Amino acid sequence: MGGKELLLGIFTIVFLTSATMLVFGDVDDVEQNIVENPTMKAGDPLIQEEGHDHKNASQHELGTDNMELLDFNPLTTPGNAEVQVATTPDGETYAYLAGWNDMHIVDVTDPMNTTVTGVYNDPNTQVLDVKYLEYNGREYIIQQNQLIDPGNSDPNIGEWSDPAQVSVTLIDVTDKTNPVWIDSWYDVDHPTGPHNLYTHMIDGEWYMFIANPDYDNCNDAIGEACGGVTIAHLNLVGSAANNIVGVPGVGSGQTIIKVGEYEVAWETTMGGWIYIHDMTVQTWPGEDPNDPRHGRTFIYGSYWEAGLRIGDVTDVPHPTNSPEAYTIHATLCKAGQGNPLMCRWRAPEVGLWMDFLDLDGDGQPDSGPTGNENGGRVSYIHYAEPFPTMVDLSHVGYSDEPVHLVTAAVETLSTSVGVGILYLIDTTEYTMEDGQFKFKPKLIRDWEIPYAEDHCYGADCEAHSNEDEWLLFSPHNLDSAYFETDETTDQSHGGGWDGRLYISHYHAGLWVVDIETLVDPDNPEDRIAVHEEATVGYYLPHGEDGTPLDSSFYDFGWVPFLWAVEHHDGITYASCISTGLYLVQLDVDLPYRI
Repeated sequence: MGGKELLLGIFTIVFLTSATMLVFGDVDDVEQNIVENPTMKAGDPLIQEEGHDHKNASQHELGTDNMELLDFNPLTTPGNAEVQVATTPDGETYAYLAGWNDMHIVDVTDPMNTTVTGVYNDPNTQVLDVKYLEYNGREYIIQQNQLIDPGNSDPNIGEWSDPAQVSVTLIDVTDKTNPVWIDSWYDVDHPTGPHNLYTHMIDGEWYMFIANPDYDNCNDAIGEACGGVTIAHLNLVGSAANNIVGVPGVGSGQTIIKVGEYEVAWETTMGGWIYIHDMTVQTWPGEDPNDPRHGRTFIYGSYWEAGLRIGDVTDVPHPTNSPEAYTIHATLCKAGQGNPLMCRWRAPEVGLWMDFLDLDGDGQPDSGPTGNENGGRVSYIHYAEPFPTMVDLSHVGYSDEPVHLVTAAVETLSTSVGVGILYLIDTTEYTMEDGQFKFKPKLIRDWEIPYAEDHCYGADCEAHSNEDEWLLFSPHNLDSAYFETDETTDQSHGGGWDGRLYISHYHAGLWVVDIETLVDPDNPEDRIAVHEEATVGYYLPHGEDGTPLDSSFYDFGWVPFLWAVEHHDGITYASCISTGLYLVQLDVDLPYRI
């Protein structure tokens, strides 16, 4: 699809002191906004006026004064997706970027002078996610291959059911100049391939969790929704699995072994578009030994109109904790190539949330099944992430006990109004039913780009319909960070900590949001005022004009077009699909640079 411009005649463009600051709307309103929230003085960066070129980097030199570009690296090829940053055992820091056909390894130890040190080329299509792990003195990357559409793979090669096209790949990156293929793995139960993956250690063993979207021929005969989370053990050198006889692949070392799945039951949904998109995994951070979740590990899955889903993976078949169960399930999963009729271990579901906003005021959550879908503005839950630690919110009057937070962001395809919601959800409370705990999630607040009500895009933008601007300003992935503070470093409401969300918004760039403000805003009844007050800053990466990929499904030429951001040791890393890697410094994050 082309990068055509969308004209919204209802706005007046006002230039502020330089070409880097554009605002939309009435001048008096803007001046009042500056007084109330100085952070927003840079104005509306969601540019849609006549003559604007979404692919021209020079027209996107926008951002708040508190955010600075440290370095831009164009990498070697475009098509960048997920980014993960990790510090090696020897103290060097690298960014790993999924990149369509290329996985880039970038030395970011000096954030002002980054260097591509290695490239792993994968001729198969659509490598969108990448995860780093270290084990027994070796460093690894897990990446995936996915075909978004069987008739529109990018570039147009391969077939939907070809294992080489839809695999998970294990790569040794101990030598950053020479990444080496170790193993690939294909799940016959999910022929579209994985979209997102996550790695997590459970009792000394690494597991990977793979989000497999729905597909036409899914097997729902056993009562499960199409698509789910595949759970596989990483049998690396040094794993306890190497001491078990009879498990397929154990003798060869460094293999991927499926042991089960997490799936959603149809009857627990409202219908609509049920689609596992992304997920994260966390061991419960609470310290209360009387909490039944203490020490247990959970998947937080984003299931679009099936909402936020929480699965308990603590008792996954494990080579040390349950070697007999591990042997049985690993063997059956291998024999059936992942077929659900043979691969039967299931992580139990222990929580769900589908209380989407009711913006039309009809008493029902806005979604496909209930009406007012609006491109998924409030109901296409795309990315969910638990906050890294329990937080004390007693200083803002929210709770006297530590609180567990989860953020959930939608991905909005095309809107009649708005750009897409982010939810802040409290997942602290639980109930006990027949000896089983169940999470009781509740919404604290939503957030959306403060200028969202002034915008629409795509085919659903009735006044200025343009189907080529699909996803234009939508949220995508995010990261969260927790900072211990004192009187000199606290930037929010006190309490000894700050919490911030770093959100990628495709063509709307990088946005940073303050968590405490979302919990305790000055005027909680005014949604837009809350969104403005909670916004810490934004930045539109604009290193150079993008190089569109040869794709019949996406327009990947817009600048910026952020797939993901990650915060690491005081620096925010932004992966732009069309241009490369950006390192951005938020001024209040500077004390946390290592």
